Amino acid sequence: MVDENRIKEKIREIHSGDDRQLEVIFSDKERIIVEAPAGYGKTTTMVSRLAYLYSIQAISNPKKILGLTFSVNAALKIKRDIASKLPRLINQNNDPTIISNTVTVTNYHGFCKSVLKKYGRLVNALLIKDLNLFRAVGEDDIKKFSELNSLITSEEAEILFGEDDSIKSGLLPSNDKIEKYIEIISEKFLPKDIVTHTAILLMALKLFEKKEIAHFYQNYYSIIVVDEFQDTNVVAWEIIKRLIGSQTQLLFLGDSLQRIYGFIGALPRIMEIAEKEYSMTAIPLVRNYRFKDNENMLNLDFNIRENAKTELAPSISNIAEVPAFWASTHEGEAKHIANKIIEIRAEDNRGKIAILSRARSYDIDLLEKQLEESDIDYFYGMFTDDDEEYVKFHLLCQQMFIKQFGKRKTITNHSLNKFTEKIAEAYDGNESKITSSLLELLNAFTEKVESDYNDLLPEEKYEYILDAFENRQLKQSMEYVKADVILSTIHGAKGLEWDYVFIMDIERWIFPGYPICKDCDSKWNKGCYCTLPQRLNDSILNNLLDELSVFYVAVTRARKQVYLSASGTRYKNDLQKKESLYSCFARLKGIKLFDASK
Repeated sequence: MVDENRIKEKIREIHSGDDRQLEVIFSDKERIIVEAPAGYGKTTTMVSRLAYLYSIQAISNPKKILGLTFSVNAALKIKRDIASKLPRLINQNNDPTIISNTVTVTNYHGFCKSVLKKYGRLVNALLIKDLNLFRAVGEDDIKKFSELNSLITSEEAEILFGEDDSIKSGLLPSNDKIEKYIEIISEKFLPKDIVTHTAILLMALKLFEKKEIAHFYQNYYSIIVVDEFQDTNVVAWEIIKRLIGSQTQLLFLGDSLQRIYGFIGALPRIMEIAEKEYSMTAIPLVRNYRFKDNENMLNLDFNIRENAKTELAPSISNIAEVPAFWASTHEGEAKHIANKIIEIRAEDNRGKIAILSRARSYDIDLLEKQLEESDIDYFYGMFTDDDEEYVKFHLLCQQMFIKQFGKRKTITNHSLNKFTEKIAEAYDGNESKITSSLLELLNAFTEKVESDYNDLLPEEKYEYILDAFENRQLKQSMEYVKADVILSTIHGAKGLEWDYVFIMDIERWIFPGYPICKDCDSKWNKGCYCTLPQRLNDSILNNLLDELSVFYVAVTRARKQVYLSASGTRYKNDLQKKESLYSCFARLKGIKLFDASK
């Protein structure tokens, strides 16, 4: 018997002093959307909310909770938090089945695969086969690789690429176009044991058009929890909507300022859309626990958010003093960074350090040269999801993994080591910097699986590893790499944390970039600073807020301290030098830079 009063008392003790968290947990509203930045206690609040609902019998057997997120890695972290905390809250420590019987946590593709496993034959007879035995590819892969594009005609390619482009631009294809897309995949790819990521979602979406299937899931899941909701694209949003019945409770958590995937389809203002469409109660969390003992980083986090909320005209009282480097050249900037890293390592030799940049460039080459001259051990993670080597590596891992483990799905540490050896053998003689880094990431990833995930059921472990390859998520293993410094793109670093973070190239034309600077009428400020745009029309404002989101994500990767750096020259693509200035972001209200080189 669950003791409701005891659970309430325990929850109040855990969340003592945080009225917003308690408001979320004990709310009598059945549909809640939570603005939850990183470090604000999102996961703990979510688990306590579920425990409370369980205690008041809002989750009745045999109904379940469905938790959705964007990767199996994120889903597994959430599931483990729930598994470790929920039983203790509801006083059922000796009943491990409580989680598996009550909570399903997965990513969108994993959920859609489970739906297709039950009902996929209604879409295509070949889907009686487990989709986890198919190679999953993207439309961009079909464009790049002859093995894939040779399977279809130019007209069929135009349809597949066109629908993918529509989804990335936030437009859901019409029913006719979805059916044509699925028809091409069914006829040309499924017989080869290949499926696209988009097809997995669209085939599940088509199944939810069948009322009996939609009603089953609406009744089966009494509560839907969605994490990182700000990154939801149009197809994922349609799937969520098909799962919501008249009695379905909702808990959506996200941070609109961390929406940095608009270029691949994350819907703008999705949190506002959901709030209005489903009459959800919006409750923002306001206490930052990551920086609670770090006043300067606390102020920086708050001040960036205030700038974004008030359209870059905030009222701020507590100034954040941010250490920064300025040099006349990129070579000088790189030397400042290397010197500070040596200083940090002398004072805190266990502190984890990352250097983040917008993208690969000649500046990065200069930085690497300086790190090597300074004898600083670093890991090169400056790849993107679209890099051909990065894509090919994941496709090969996916193909060889399915071949080795797909039939039995039993994965031992020994067999996993054999797998990584086979991948290394396939790249024997390849001296590419990216390939070397990917092999290092693969080893770090599999070592983490071997040490920390032995408790997973065979099917869970198989799905977890396969998802990393399918969705090109090896970059999320950078936090496990043994190196003094991690060099990464900002987008690649999302979801990861380090003690110290250096953000390079905080300069005009780079951060923010061309879409803003080309239309900006600001005059250069006294000294080496660029001022914010004077005329904030809708286009410039929206672009600025998108760029500010990227800046915020980079800043909040640091646990202890963030450093900004810039130089008076920048290199164009043809390596010609151009004059440069500190970005207008270095002049946001509430930010005061000081010279970190002294």
